[in-house]
Amino acid sequence: MDELIRKLRSSGYGLHIGYVFTGCIMYAYDIMLLACSCFGLQQLVDICEQYGKQWDIIFNPRKTQCVTFGGKNPDKCCIILNGNKLEWIEKLTYLGCQFFSHSCKVDFSTNIRKFYGGLNNIISVLGKNRNEISCVHLVKTYCVPSLLYGCEVWN
Repeated sequence: MDELIRKLRSSGYGLHIGYVFTGCIMYAYDIMLLACSCFGLQQLVDICEQYGKQWDIIFNPRKTQCVTFGGKNPDKCCIILNGNKLEWIEKLTYLGCQFFSHSCKVDFSTNIRKFYGGLNNIISVLGKNRNEISCVHLVKTYCVPSLLYGCEVWN
């Protein structure tokens, strides 16, 4: 994937903050492409598609969406991946958090629900006479990671 990042960076497209290329955010196998224009975004998608063909990686157009932050989604912009038109959405889910296009707000209530769901399961299984140390260990092991998943993107 380092080669893909190099190709994206050297393309001249994508988002830059000063001289730092921020047009591609990767977490495990998830890729988020950021561009200032539809043309630039299409160029980044094309680079990923070519890289995928070279390394036998198929990017799934049904799991790929486009979103505009801070404005309306463009009506006439059509981004193509593997011959398929990508869908423009109002709400993007990435790393378990939901990003809203118009307000640029982040909703991580899903993480909170998962935390409380795991906590309630642990308490119900351990019962009334539970060992508090065991309970704390289980919460720390199983609940806290679901709460903090994707916390890097929180404001």
